[in-house]
Amino acid sequence: MLRVQVSLALLAAILLAACGGASSSSTDAPEADAGEASLWRYVNSGWVYPDAADDLQVFSEELKVFVITSQEELDAFQQGFTTKRTLGTTTTLARIDFPNSILLAAYYLWRPFQGDPLSVEGFSVEGNRAVVLLELDDSPQGKEYPYLLAPMVMVAVDRAQFTAGEALDFVFHLNGEPHTTVAATVE
Repeated sequence: MLRVQVSLALLAAILLAACGGASSSSTDAPEADAGEASLWRYVNSGWVYPDAADDLQVFSEELKVFVITSQEELDAFQQGFTTKRTLGTTTTLARIDFPNSILLAAYYLWRPFQGDPLSVEGFSVEGNRAVVLLELDDSPQGKEYPYLLAPMVMVAVDRAQFTAGEALDFVFHLNGEPHTTVAATVE
């Protein structure tokens, strides 16, 4: 009986950790609240080796971000990798309803292939500005592999949150600090 209780407690802790916890953010980043989670949904994560990676320095640290608004852009994003290992399957990408959704993707060069260190912690829309809160865990859990791959995360947002035809700035924060801005027009 005690083993069952311990197993259930361990399972509950794992599920809570997988769903994400509270994240700290600086005063420059908007606070993520319980209502924000409904603005985006998890699609895919894992590790990638970009085609252009051979031209990059191994120990550089760089965040690459993408705003994907069509199937063609998703195909180009997917074809931009020599190697890709995802958590789960890529069938979630086949279910993206592009007339109604936008994908936000990011990967971080270079981190050891361990755990799932890159995650989306929040998303908000303020007029023509969308803020994406990314967190890079400095001490991810899990077995470290002898491969050099970049952790990747991808989420979907509803296109209805934006005014069609207007230019938008997608501001990506990394660990609470503004990092990269991508301009995109939602049609």
